[in-house]
Amino acid sequence: MIGNIIKQRRLELGLTQEELAHKLGYKSKSSINKIEMGIHGISQSQIKDFAAALECSPTLFIEDVQH
Repeated sequence: MIGNIIKQRRLELGLTQEELAHKLGYKSKSSINKIEMGIHGISQSQIKDFAAALECSPTLFIEDVQH
């Protein structure tokens, strides 16, 4: 699940949900929490933004979706 990858990478970087939300332009951490829990997904257009914020390749998310 893409939310698990986002959470794992966020924790590897030592970021809080609030810090990641700020980097992505969200108003609060609740959006990040919902994505990580699988309540909300992210669109293909958001993958690039998440990859940049999490300092990783967008393929990290794309490969997971295809499996």
